[in-house]
Amino acid sequence: MAAEETADIVVIGGGMVGLASAIALRDRGLDVVLCDPGEARARTSYGNAGVVSRGSILPMASPALWGKLPAYLRNADRGLRLHHAHLPRILPYATHFLAAARTSRWRRAAAALLPLTSAAYPAHERLAARAGTNERLQQTGWLKTYRTQAAFEAAALEREILSHHRVAFEILDAAGLRDLEPALVRPFARAMLLTETGSVREPGRLIEACEALFAGIGGRQRRGSVERLTPEAGGWRVAHETGSVRARQVVLAAGAASGAIARTLGYRFAVAAERGYHRHYALHPESPPLTRPVLDTGAGSILSPMGDHRVRVLSGVELNARHAAPDHTQIEAASREAAGTLRLGGPLDNEPWLGSRPSTPDGMPVIGRAPRHDGLLFAFGHGHIGLSTGPITGEIVADLATGREPQVPVAPFAPDRLLGWPRLF
Repeated sequence: MAAEETADIVVIGGGMVGLASAIALRDRGLDVVLCDPGEARARTSYGNAGVVSRGSILPMASPALWGKLPAYLRNADRGLRLHHAHLPRILPYATHFLAAARTSRWRRAAAALLPLTSAAYPAHERLAARAGTNERLQQTGWLKTYRTQAAFEAAALEREILSHHRVAFEILDAAGLRDLEPALVRPFARAMLLTETGSVREPGRLIEACEALFAGIGGRQRRGSVERLTPEAGGWRVAHETGSVRARQVVLAAGAASGAIARTLGYRFAVAAERGYHRHYALHPESPPLTRPVLDTGAGSILSPMGDHRVRVLSGVELNARHAAPDHTQIEAASREAAGTLRLGGPLDNEPWLGSRPSTPDGMPVIGRAPRHDGLLFAFGHGHIGLSTGPITGEIVADLATGREPQVPVAPFAPDRLLGWPRLF
């Protein structure tokens, strides 16, 4: 017979957001059960580029979308691959996304995200100190490179918004970039170095260390997917593959699976699974090491150092069903481009990794209490900044669960903003 337990609170999801929430809740003295399928490689946090940047305040739904829309629709832009048969299933997401692609909304999102991203690196430092992973966290900055002067000039609004919010950056010419990062062999016209940025080497190792930390402070972890989430008098019953847990509160932090779980309770969020791929390569023995993550805007992909003279090549965004068969078109293109940017050796993985980011159309996470259910907290939809802002989100969740005022304003991340249909204009 399946076992039934009791707890103060159940956290659904074992990625960076879920683990950080479970640790912070345990620190507040709550009895915490964490439910997760336990497939470490399947977690989006495992496949992240590892960037922790104060400057990660500009969502994908930018005003530049409108000029790029024809290329996006015919899959002519390397940054996005769209499976057209999937479009009807993400129509609410696409409608909200188009509504968010305005300069006023971009500026509003940047202002809302800044307190969250500003608190991200200090929260990572606190967590790394406890998890014993300090050596994996380095504050080296990260680079956005531009292959042409025209591409650099087209990003002027981005730099203006960053400057407005006093996000520190430096502009480099071709010679300055070569001096700073000699591992790059491709000629770039310009680059922007965001200096208030750290990176996590091998994010999967951080996740493993956080699991050990959670267990060490008395947390309980249950392996298995959540099958039902049922409100009851005075709390919740969470049924998973090997049993069930009754608790006063529940935190839904299941990443790209959160939308489907919330739908069983009547919440139809405009969210999508943003799929992404990566593959590891050895650097050529004679190449200088890559010292910081690099976003190659011309390739729509990221190169991130993982230690031991290895780099992780990360693709752009693929919009497709979360469980659809892999499509290696983007990662193969990104790998070819990477071979012209770095002196690469052979691939170190038999197959590219694939994961799904929980994506919101306005680029802001869903953090807050459920509008129609007491004791239910949402903490998902972080997109590309889930690993980065996971530790600070965990602290916010613990504040909300224990009746404290969160240290970061969460009103802009309210769940109800993504319920229903927006006005496009």
